[in-house]
Order: sequence, then C-alpha cells, then structure tokens
Amino acid sequence: MIGIVLVGAGNIAQSIHLPLLSSASGVKIVAICDRQISKARILAEKYAVPYAFRTLEEALDLPGVDAVFVTTSTDAHAAIAMQAIAGGKHVFIERPAARTLQETKDIQALARKNGVQVMVGMNHRFRPDVVSMKNAVDRGEIGNVYYVKAGWVKQRSTDARWLANADMSGGGVLVDLGIAVLDMILHVFDFGRVRSVTASTFHHETKSVEDVVVAMLQFENGAVATIETSWSLVRAEDLYYCNVFGKKGSAYINPYRLVARSGTGIQSTVSPQKKTQMEIYKKSYESELKAFVNAVRGLVPMISTIDEALERMKVVEALYASAEQKKEIVL
Repeated sequence: MIGIVLVGAGNIAQSIHLPLLSSASGVKIVAICDRQISKARILAEKYAVPYAFRTLEEALDLPGVDAVFVTTSTDAHAAIAMQAIAGGKHVFIERPAARTLQETKDIQALARKNGVQVMVGMNHRFRPDVVSMKNAVDRGEIGNVYYVKAGWVKQRSTDARWLANADMSGGGVLVDLGIAVLDMILHVFDFGRVRSVTASTFHHETKSVEDVVVAMLQFENGAVATIETSWSLVRAEDLYYCNVFGKKGSAYINPYRLVARSGTGIQSTVSPQKKTQMEIYKKSYESELKAFVNAVRGLVPMISTIDEALERMKVVEALYASAEQKKEIVL
C-alpha cells in the first residue's frame, strides 16, 4: 500500500487526483493539506481521508506516508516539493515543475541528494493517440521525422485566475499549455538537443502574461517543430493536435491517423476514437497515476522525471527570451 499526502485542494485535485487516488488499488490517501483548512476538511470527509491539515509539515511525520502529490498553484511547487523531498518522500508535481529554471534546478539537486524520485505531471504522454504515434515513429513506419506541427488552443479557465498572475504562475499560456506540447514533442521524437528557438508572444486578454504563443524549434539533427498555443484565439471549440511528417509518411493525432506510401499510392489508416475527449483526458491521468505508483514501488523506471522537466524549462526560458528580444536564441 502506497500512502499519499495531497497538498493543494483546488480544481485539478478535486476533479482528477482525489477521485482517481481514492479509487486506485494499492493506494491510500493519508492526508489532504490546503491553506484553506475548511476545504481540506470537507474533502477529507468526502473521500474518507483520515487527516486534514493546513500545511504539509503537519503531515510528514504521519506513519505510512510514501509520496506527496503537489497540486497547488505553481508559486508553491518548489517549496512544497523540496519540503517533501527533505522528508524523504517521493514527489508528484503537476505541471509545470516550478515557475523558473532555477527553482526546477533546486528541486532536482535536492532529489538527487536525498535519493528520492520526482515525477512531473505530463498526462498527455499517456493519451492513447500519443502512445500510438510514438509507437509508429519508434517502429520507423513514417521514416525519419523532419517536421512537426503541434498545438493546443483552448479558453483560459475562469476558476484559475492565478494563471494570469505572473508572480504565481511563472508565465502565461506557454507554461500552462505550451509546456505540455513541448514535452510531447521531446518525448515522442528522438530529435536530440534543441539547437535554437524563435518565438512571438501576444497579450490580447491578459496583461502580465502572454495568452498566445507561436514558436519554432530547430533541433541539432536538422528537424524543425512549430508550436502554437493560446487562451484567446477565437475558435468554436478547443484544439489539440500534432501533425508529424517523415520521409516515408505522416501521422496525426486527435484522432490518430497514419498516412504512408504503399507501392505507387498513398494509404491512410485511421484508428476509431471511441472515447469522448473527456474520457481520453481522464484516462490519461489514470495511466499517469499508475505509472507513478508503479515507479514508487520499484516495478518500472520513473518517467517524466525532474531531469526531463529541467530540459523543458531551459527551452521555455529560451522561448521567453526570444519573444522579449525579438530574435533567435541559440541554446
């Protein structure tokens, strides 16, 4: 039985983590912590959790605590994660790992020192269509990939206004949605190191942070990727996509489709997407949770590690620098 303390009882905890953790086999929520102790108590009662506290410090000495889930606003990620790590607990942090590259480095250094594992929540890696795309790429079904076009466009959540506060979030739509798209690209494709980046940001409906980002990544192997992400592009529906082009074919997600040369013609294979977008969303979190728990048990290697998060944050900071300086940034 893996004992978990959850810190931060906001929307993502209430809609995703608490329902999944409370129903997962071999997992026990030992305590819920939130600055609003009344909220923590209400949720502890709802999910039959033994303890509710205002701070993590009160929960760390409880017996049977193996891991801490950090689902607070981003400004608290580093402090809470490092407190848990110092207490010898494994840590799951919702994305992004922290507000800055330096905060991410601090988490990484302490985790190495204390010999604990840290996973950063990148649930999109666990979407069935993303898994199918990675498998096709790994098998060489579309040949060497040289161009990727990916993006995530949705409206800003009105129940998370702190996302538009730079001091709390560390940035705007780039660290909210764009970092997940970036992670997907770096996870699926073995392009090697990002050589340079170019980015433009826009502030249409937010003041202190960007709400539109258009970016290009150039990799050391010559491949190119473009990313678009937004809270404010005017669309009738949300859009999450990745279009991949290789020398022998192409692949697409949401839904997954593979296009490849067949003799003198082109063959297109479409996988029927039987689940709704919400079902795919929740299933990806469920698979992510299982991966973390199995890694804590020592059954599988930890994925989406703090080391990987550090590499993502290097690219994110370069993208912000490019937008500010209006030029290409070489990493």
